[in-house]
Amino acid sequence: MRNLRYGLAVLFAVLMVFSVTAQRGLAQSVPFMDIEDVKPGMKGFGLSVFEGSRIDTFSVEILGIMRNIYYTRHDLIMVRISGPVVDKAGVIAGMSGSPVYVDGKLVGALAYSFGQLPKEPIGAITPIGQMLDIQKAVVNDSQTEENRGGDPVKSGQGMRDMAAPGASPGPPSSFLKPIGVPMVCSGFDPATLRIFEDTFRKKGMIPVQGGGGSVPGGGGRIDERTLEPGAAVGAQLIRGDYNLAATGTVTYRDGNTILAFGHPFLWSGALNIPMTKAEVITVLPDLASSTKLSNTTDAVGSVLWDHTNGLYGQLGTQARMIPARIAYHTGDKLTDTYDFEVVMAAEWTPILVNMAIANTILGKGRMGGERTIQLDGRVKLKGYGDIVLHDLFSGQLTLPALTNDVTSMVSIVLDNPFVTPRIDSIDLSIHSWNDRRTALIEGVWYDRSEVSAGDTLDVTVFLRPYRGDRIMKKISIPLPINMLEGPLQALVGTAQVLTQHELRSVPHRFRPEEAGQLVDVLNQQRTNNRIYIRLYQPNPGGAVKGTEMAGLPPSVLSIMNSDRTNGSFTPVTEVVLVEKYIETDYVVTGQSRSRLTVKR
Repeated sequence: MRNLRYGLAVLFAVLMVFSVTAQRGLAQSVPFMDIEDVKPGMKGFGLSVFEGSRIDTFSVEILGIMRNIYYTRHDLIMVRISGPVVDKAGVIAGMSGSPVYVDGKLVGALAYSFGQLPKEPIGAITPIGQMLDIQKAVVNDSQTEENRGGDPVKSGQGMRDMAAPGASPGPPSSFLKPIGVPMVCSGFDPATLRIFEDTFRKKGMIPVQGGGGSVPGGGGRIDERTLEPGAAVGAQLIRGDYNLAATGTVTYRDGNTILAFGHPFLWSGALNIPMTKAEVITVLPDLASSTKLSNTTDAVGSVLWDHTNGLYGQLGTQARMIPARIAYHTGDKLTDTYDFEVVMAAEWTPILVNMAIANTILGKGRMGGERTIQLDGRVKLKGYGDIVLHDLFSGQLTLPALTNDVTSMVSIVLDNPFVTPRIDSIDLSIHSWNDRRTALIEGVWYDRSEVSAGDTLDVTVFLRPYRGDRIMKKISIPLPINMLEGPLQALVGTAQVLTQHELRSVPHRFRPEEAGQLVDVLNQQRTNNRIYIRLYQPNPGGAVKGTEMAGLPPSVLSIMNSDRTNGSFTPVTEVVLVEKYIETDYVVTGQSRSRLTVKR
């Protein structure tokens, strides 16, 4: 009898599916059920893909309504689901957005799950009324940005006020949480996924190996069946030789407008990434978290908004991403070139570029051990000069040092306080050697201890390479004519040593006043393979709006450093007379400080 009842329920659901899907292309005519009309005990069905691209049904029973959950006037409808697949697997990662119908009316999207190891598949629906509000947010927030000169829906900006990828700004409860989002990864080494897994899981994403991936320009055919309610949909963060895409389910289609997921994805607001079709290989049942294993296929539009109540996308549009290329050299021989595109988003672009670099290196079978890597690159910014990258890394921690360097640079560019940036392209070149090339500064020799203005000072630096014999590096430094009589400080050291010293003595140099200055500061970054020599003298002064004024009388210093300057004055304790560097083939460590004397 029970099997007969279940069979009749499934037959009824299938008939209802035919009724709903008969209106393809006229999705706006599908009636909605207001949350006030939802009552416990109501029964209906949901749509989702469990295999291939075939949309299947599952049964739904309304349990009740949770009011004001997580956010003000944010309600969720509690449901119990059943069916051949969900009875075994429960609420499955990838079902986010599955539309639920009662009495032929769209109630909303299955979007939340309950418990860690539930004995029954209990979930929660985001009401369709709340999802339709996403379109209002797109219009209102876009107009606000345009009034400020921005265009977040088109540029993918508007994210800098959100939490960093490692944080989780969403619902903290382990009892009720958004359904997990499978993050389909293709072209990525398992070692790379292990490194970045925690970053994704903290956002409710589950990295899984998958296949496919759209190409720039899309090309997917669009018709009335494209991303219809219940279909699998992808939101792509990286595409090309590397592919990374979240997969979920379409809730609602009105013409070319798509609503999906029913809960946030990146917590980003404005977004601009490819929206793709997807196909499900199979469902992997798991007591803790069952997951759909999927492939992404054709790009058919763009995801333009990431809202509390789901994703908003448009069919037929082209996503604007950042073209990127990584050329990998084994020594001086070009081995491989990887072309891909990555989302432009302040919090996520640095992480994803970092991931691509790490994967390029790890894909060559080098998880650890001694190595030396030279990084060269160019980041093109629309409306500003290029940012040029050049540095050398060596030792056991080469990989994190390299990726952190690039991550920091991209983060500074995208999260700068001056302008909404647009990165036109990222071009990187990596040279890798299977040995350690480091050297320690053992000592410094000066050809004289007393100097005069206009003299030439000869400096010899003694280096001890790793497992090598000591070598000497020499440089002749012309001295300026504006030196004051008295002590002359000499600092010889690495990029890190010089930068830390400068942060204490002249911090304003790291506080650009506009975007052009920011680019200049980034291009003036010191590199690890150089020995820096700085000659300076104590000379109290200050800087106003980036302009340095050395040798100020005490009376002037007192006035400039008073409250009347309103914080625009920065004290400066020294004047730099000379800064030179010696290029080496090593990553240099160590430092040396000496005191010379300037005489008349």
